[in-house]
Formats: sequence, C-alpha cells, structure tokens
Amino acid sequence: MNGTDMAPFTAWLPARPTQDYDLIVKIVGVGAGTLFKGWAPIAQYLADQGLAAMAQYGRLNGEYGDLVLHVRIATQSFSSMGYGCDVLVLLEDSRPELRQFHLQPGSVLLWESPTELPREMTLPEGVIVYQIPGGKFDSELSEGLLGRGARALGALLQILGMPEESLHRLTPSLTAPQSFMSGWNYASSAITKRDAYSLSCSSIPDAPVRMPLTPHQAIMLGYAVSSCDCRASCDRELVASPAKWTATHLGLAGAMVSVLESEGHPGVQAYRGPKGKVMALLRGDDSSIASCLAGLTSPRVFVAADIPDVFKLIVAGHELVQGGMSDGVGVLIEETVALRQQNVDLRALVDVIHHRKTFVPDTGRPHQADAVATMAEWDEHDRTEVGFVAWGAAQGVVRDAVALCRSFGLQTAAFYPKRIVPFAMGEMESFAKTVDRVVIVESGQTQGYWDRLRPSFSFESAILTPSPGKLLTPMDIFLREGLGAV
Repeated sequence: MNGTDMAPFTAWLPARPTQDYDLIVKIVGVGAGTLFKGWAPIAQYLADQGLAAMAQYGRLNGEYGDLVLHVRIATQSFSSMGYGCDVLVLLEDSRPELRQFHLQPGSVLLWESPTELPREMTLPEGVIVYQIPGGKFDSELSEGLLGRGARALGALLQILGMPEESLHRLTPSLTAPQSFMSGWNYASSAITKRDAYSLSCSSIPDAPVRMPLTPHQAIMLGYAVSSCDCRASCDRELVASPAKWTATHLGLAGAMVSVLESEGHPGVQAYRGPKGKVMALLRGDDSSIASCLAGLTSPRVFVAADIPDVFKLIVAGHELVQGGMSDGVGVLIEETVALRQQNVDLRALVDVIHHRKTFVPDTGRPHQADAVATMAEWDEHDRTEVGFVAWGAAQGVVRDAVALCRSFGLQTAAFYPKRIVPFAMGEMESFAKTVDRVVIVESGQTQGYWDRLRPSFSFESAILTPSPGKLLTPMDIFLREGLGAV
C-alpha cells in the first residue's frame, strides 16, 4: 500500500504528515455505544492486517450531544484521534450539524435511513453519499438495540473492501451478527463503490505485531505482570502467543485485584492490588488526586497518556514501592483515555516487561531509552520558538501537533511529565529555559492542578484548553501556533 494506491485521502493528508495510509471514521447515533462495547473483534481484524487503530467513544458537543464513535486506522503508529473526517456514518436516529465534521471533496457519508437526506443537512460539493434503508431490516431481525449501528458497520466494511473470507472468523464474535450481515449483504448487492478508501493492506512491509487493549485490560495486565512468577519468560510468551498470554495474566489479575467505587468520586473506579500500595484510578481527575495521598509519607502520582502508558506506569509503580522509593503510588487514567480502545504494538509491552528489573531512582533527568524509568519525556529541537507542556490525555494530541508543526517548518519542542506528585519542577524549569515561549496544553480534566502549580513557575506560560464538549485536536494547536496567536 502507498499513497498512490489510496489517494486522494481528501484534503486532510497534509495534517497527517507521518502517514501514508490514514483513515478517520466517525459513527454518530445511539448505536455508536453498542459498537464501542463490541469493537474488540473489529480491532483484532485490523491488528491482524498490521494496522494501528484507535476507537474512542464520547458525545458530540458536550454532555447532551449525539453519541459518537471516533475511529482512526493507519499504517504507522499515531498518538491522537487526528483531525478531519474521511468517512462519516450517520445512524438512523442522528441529525447532527454536518459542518462540524469538516467533510471535503472525496469524503464519504454513509446515511442509514429509509428517507432522503433532509434539505437542511447541506453537504459540501464532492462528498460521496451511500444510503442504506435501515428501517427495512427492523422487522426481519430480533437483535433490537444491539443491531443499531451493526448493519451500518457491516455495510461500511463491505464498502471498504474487507475480504469476504474474513467474515467467517469475524461474525461469531460480533454482538449483533445478523444485523451486521444484513448491512454487508445490502451493500454488496445494492451499492456501487465510488470512493477511494480501502482496507486492503496486504503490502504493508514489516508491520509490527499489534493486539487490541482496553484501559481495563491494561490496568489488570500491569498488576499481573508485576506479580507473576514467570519473569524470565514473560516477554517471550507474550510475543509467541499474545491471546493466550493475555488470557492467562487477566485470570491472574482477576484473582488478586479489587475494583472499588467511592461516593466521593462518582464514576471513578479504583483498582487495588493485594498489598494496596499501587492504585489505578479509572476516570481519575484533579478531584481524585488527593485520594491517592491519604496517610502516605512519600507518595507518587502519575497520569497515563494512553493505554500502553497505563500498563507501563502500573509496573513502574510496583518497582518504586518494591525498591523502597515510595510507600504508595497512584496512576490516574483520565476519562478521555478510559473511553478508548487501542491496537498496541507488542514491543511497547515487551520493553516494559524486559526492563522492569533495571528501574532507576526517579531523580534527575530520565534516560530517554528506558521505558519504565522515564518519569518525564522530552522532545527537543534547536532554536525553539514555542515549547508545549502536556500530561495525560493531552500528550497524544501534542505529539501529533508537534509533528504537524515541524512538517511546516515551525520550531517546536515538548515536555511530557508523567509524574505529577511530586511534580518534576526542576525538569520543567530546565525545559522552559530552552524555549522562547511555554504553552501548557490541557485536556480539561486536571486544569485545577495546573492552576495551583503555575504560581510556582519562574516563567510565564499560556494554557490551551479544548472548547466545552470538544476534543482538542492537533490542528487546533497548529492553527493557533502557525498563525502566531498567543
């Protein structure tokens, strides 16, 4: 696969400078929730093709907006959900404002409805529309709510060219196989493909081995790896048989990890191992940080940037406790990361397992090559005009934004603290001295903590946060800095 095979990927390819294949799909409507819950077999299919993939669930335009499943699929690893939309799938119950998706000539709209597109939903010129009469199948199938979205997904994958032979392995694991197949069959017989997009990936050279992980699985595997007795062979077993390795370690974790909920922090799930020294807070935010610190004399609190980071930081937390460098560690997983599934490069997990015995004290500037010892990460550049600082979920957006800015000649650098208690103030100050201007990029979930830290900085800084109900994108950062806004 190359750019000529797949082009044109609309007007958004310049915003994805590290990719030769990059597909962004948004599925909007009630059925997006059931698709997210049952996404694992689709993610596994994509992983088997050597593709990096991320699925993220949420709402458009805040708490009361339409449900949406964001999906990004690419040949190379990426750090965020990107920008723009190549394929928009509107389920039968959804009528969102189309301008917010930034559709371009060549983009695809898959419209699930027995009626035509309403006049008020104006499409840009050149958008390719496919329609599936969703209501037609309701009386024929008995899968109810589970079927919502499944038929649209079936139609979408048929249009994108998923091989028919893959259906035999895929459909038994789906939550609504009948609805999925009805959409597939309809698209196969009634839709003539007119777009350029495809999932045909047979020519990807040296694609890394990937497997899909949820945040819950990453948490549990982090605890299991920290406690398992097969330390010498653990990484080899993971590479040899990822599915078996995962099942074994999830079973081990299930027998020793407690999952708690607190009235003081509604929606936050706390994961504790048998000794209670390392805690993971799923959907953790600024208000839940203090719960990690009660009664501790040398606490450490980390914020995970993505799903591999969840695994890494839990293992690192156990190393800190076992090495006597902390009497308790908390790992926060913000809601943005909590509502995500990701195809993880196995090398990211293997490196953590392989290096867990070489953990070094968290003092001074970390060694960049050690995946476990790194308490903060630097992305430096000579003659830097602006330096971004981000922790947690905002890190992925900044990593992609830095690549985008540099592709247009903008001099940017970044500092990514993993540990927020105690905060790496010395490293932050050192980083600030290397740049002309510091911009703190915040996900919107822990800004209160940044606000308390900023008076201690010896330098001026600006804070960039997403609009209410919106996900911050790399393009948001690029446009701000590229246009010279402050």
